[in-house]
Amino acid sequence: MPKPRNDRDLAVTKFCRAMEEHRRTDAGRVRTAKEFVAQFFPYDEKKSTDRLFLHMPNEVRGPVLAKWGIRGAKAALKDDDAKVQFVVHDALVAGDIDDGIFEEGITCETLVDCVVLADWWAFWRHGKLTGVAIQKALATAREVGLIDDKWFLENIQGRGGKLQGTDVLCDTLSKDQIITWLRRLHETGDASPSGIVAALGWETILAKAAQDALLYALDQFARKTGLVAEPAPDSLKAATDATTGKHEKLAEAHPTVSVPGDVAAIAAADAFAEAKAQAAAALPKHDSGFPVAIPDIPAVDGGDDDEPPSIPSVEERSLWSSKEVEESPKLAEARAAMMQTLISSEKATSGDSKREAWDESEIPAKPSSLEWPEPPPVVASQPANGEASPTPASDPPISLDDTDLQKASSPHLPVPNPPPIPSKPGKGKSLR
Repeated sequence: MPKPRNDRDLAVTKFCRAMEEHRRTDAGRVRTAKEFVAQFFPYDEKKSTDRLFLHMPNEVRGPVLAKWGIRGAKAALKDDDAKVQFVVHDALVAGDIDDGIFEEGITCETLVDCVVLADWWAFWRHGKLTGVAIQKALATAREVGLIDDKWFLENIQGRGGKLQGTDVLCDTLSKDQIITWLRRLHETGDASPSGIVAALGWETILAKAAQDALLYALDQFARKTGLVAEPAPDSLKAATDATTGKHEKLAEAHPTVSVPGDVAAIAAADAFAEAKAQAAAALPKHDSGFPVAIPDIPAVDGGDDDEPPSIPSVEERSLWSSKEVEESPKLAEARAAMMQTLISSEKATSGDSKREAWDESEIPAKPSSLEWPEPPPVVASQPANGEASPTPASDPPISLDDTDLQKASSPHLPVPNPPPIPSKPGKGKSLR
C-alpha cells in the first residue's frame, strides 16, 4: 500500500477527516454531492477537469473505477491520468454514475489522504455554514490540539471587531449566567484563559456566542494551520505597486489625501497648497495707510473733509471677493448690478436733478367741466313814462277734475300714419 499524500497522524489531517465525515451527515451537510463533483471533477458534455484522481496512485483509484463498473480491475491499475479522466468523464456524461455514486465511491479517508487540504478547506468553507458546523469545527480543532483557550480568547471578535475576548462572550450571556460565571471564577480563583473557559463551560461558549464571532475565530484558525494559502510575496508587491500607482493618478487629478500613508499624495497636496499661497500673494493688496491694531477692522478717517467717502468700484469689490471666497458668476453679476444701481442713485441725489416735462405742468384749481355759469340778475321792469309799476295780481287757482288728471297721467302717443288703401279699379278715373 503506497504512503498517502497527507500524513494521517498530523492534527490538521485528523481535523479535515473529522469534518468531512461530519459533512456527509444530515446535521453537517453544508455541501451537496453535486457540489462535491463540481469542485473536484467539473465537467460538461465536451470536457472535464480532474482535481481528484490525478492525486491518487493507481492502487487507490483502480479499485474505485472497478467498483463503479466503468473499467476492469486489471486495466484500471495500468491506466494513466489521462485515461482515467476520459473514462470517468464518459461515465458521467453517459449516466453510468451520478453525483451520489461519485461521492460515495470516494470515501472520507481516501479523499483526505490524497487531495490538497487547502482545496478541501476551500470546498467546505464556501458552503452555507450553519451554527452546528461552525461549533463542530471549533470543538474538533480544540480536541486535536490545534487551538487552546488562550488563542481562542485572543482571536474571537464580534460586532465587526468592536468586541473582543470576554466582551464577546458577555455580549450574548444573560444576567444570571454572568453572575454564575463570576461566582465560579471567585471560587476557583483561576482567572487564566483556561480558568475563564472552564468557569463558563466550553459548550456554553459555543452555544451562546454569536455565530459571526465564532466564524471569525474559525477563519483565523485556517490561517494559523495553513489551510488558507497566503499570497506570495511577489503578488503582494504587485498589488502594492498597483495600489500606489492608482493613488498617484488620483493625486495628480485632485490632490486630496484619502490614504494617510500615501507619501506621493501628501507631497502633491503640499505642492498644491504652496502654489495657491503664491498665487494669493501675487494679487495686489489694498493698504489704507493707517496702522491699526486689528487688521480686519478698516480705519475710519475722522477729518473735516467735506467730500463724501468714495464707493469702491465693481472691479475692486470683485477683486476683494476673489481673495476671500470664490463665488458663483450669477452672484457676482447680481452684486455688480446692485452696485451700479446704488452708484447711479448716489449721483442723482448729489447733483442737480433734471426736471421732466411733467414736472412743469400746473394742476388746475378745479376742473373746467364743473364750472357752471352764474345766473343772470333779476331786474324789475320799468314803465316807459315813469309810471309806477303795477302790482301783479295773484293768479286764481286752476281747478282740475278727474278727467283732466287722467289725460295728464296718460302719455299722448302720436298715431302712426296708416298704410295707403288701394283704390278699386274703375274708380278715380275722371270722365270727360
